[in-house]
Amino acid sequence: MSSEAYNAQTAYHYEAYRPPLHSLILKKSLLKKEFENGLDIGCGTGKSTIALKQFCKKTLGMDPSTAMLEKTAPQEGICYEHFDGLSLNKRRNSFDIITLAGSWWYGKSQQLLQEIFNVGTSDAVVLLYDFEVLFNSIYRKLGLEQSTQINDYDHFVDFTGLNTEGFRLVSKVSDKIRLNVTAEELAHLICSENEIFRELQRKYDTSRPFKKFVHELQENASENGIGLLVNTFGTSYKIIK
Repeated sequence: MSSEAYNAQTAYHYEAYRPPLHSLILKKSLLKKEFENGLDIGCGTGKSTIALKQFCKKTLGMDPSTAMLEKTAPQEGICYEHFDGLSLNKRRNSFDIITLAGSWWYGKSQQLLQEIFNVGTSDAVVLLYDFEVLFNSIYRKLGLEQSTQINDYDHFVDFTGLNTEGFRLVSKVSDKIRLNVTAEELAHLICSENEIFRELQRKYDTSRPFKKFVHELQENASENGIGLLVNTFGTSYKIIK
């Protein structure tokens, strides 16, 4: 889980707006609705951690990016910590739910999987989930080249290919939903994609293209906002000890 994938610019747009999908995916994916201690690995700016807290008495968010963690806001029952992307700081048998929202692709390794097993309680739920906003039609309208995911990013990545002794697959589901967003919200979403942000810098000939981009999006928006299709993905496991 490399912090190089995130920088201050990305963190700013992540903190400014992320679609309210974390809670929705958690509600659909979790059969059990109440937990004691939750761990959110790769928490980013804390959006996914806040969503997880709805189901837990206490929640810990961990991330290898200091730029992301600096954008988190303190809330009762939520703590945040920096970690190296591999070691979960020796908290054995501490968490009865562990989530990774769009972060397992970056951090997938046998070592981190073993750490997840170590810090989870017996029968703990491990949920890998993600979402993919379908920007293609918007990119075409704006004359932007379609962004391709670096290194074949997989939204549905799971524990396949690793030694999964101690983990039992519970479910693997996907869904498609529709969102309406404002021009400014859409601009934050798109500007959090580094490759597209650089293309916007070239298009508008400025290092800070956000305001010009919002203006162009507003010209194409309807009174009800801008419609987006979103794919959601969730894979859940149970820890067996």
